[in-house]
Amino acid sequence: MTDNKIAIGIVGCGNIAETYLEQITNYNNVHLVGLTDIVSERAQELAAIYNCVVYPDLGTMVADEKIDLVVNLTIHHVHAEIIEQILQANKHVYTEKPLAMNYKDAKRLVDLAEKKNLRLSSAPITYMGEAQQTAAQQIAAGILGKIRLVYAEINHDRIETWHPNPIPFFDVGVLWDVGIYALT
Repeated sequence: MTDNKIAIGIVGCGNIAETYLEQITNYNNVHLVGLTDIVSERAQELAAIYNCVVYPDLGTMVADEKIDLVVNLTIHHVHAEIIEQILQANKHVYTEKPLAMNYKDAKRLVDLAEKKNLRLSSAPITYMGEAQQTAAQQIAAGILGKIRLVYAEINHDRIETWHPNPIPFFDVGVLWDVGIYALT
């Protein structure tokens, strides 16, 4: 941590990266140090816009003592592998959804983070919303009685109507892409 700011590195410079980068620059308590991506041109383009360094690979990024936290924006099926590498390097992690592709891998990552006394968190953070917090409090207080069934609904247009490259989302399916919001 430099100047009481959390020093951030981002791995994965695909579609969602620019949204994260725009938001990171809005906060005074964080500092973007650098980016890495398997397609170095993507990292180079964003680094030029956001005035940060480009690391040749994740190993180099996590070896940098300036980095406190790594934001993982890589493709779903490599999340567990990427997160483990970050944690093994003693860096905190925030990852896009999902944390892992199965419970066993997710549990292993949580255990590793706890063992190393590191923060590990994952999108989506919809559970932090007012409605979700109110429901959680009422359930915990027993106000709603024994919960036997939960109904959730997601309403947004078909992805191909608003996303410039929707094909990768079809690969993971609706549960991984939007169903996870209702589940959290």
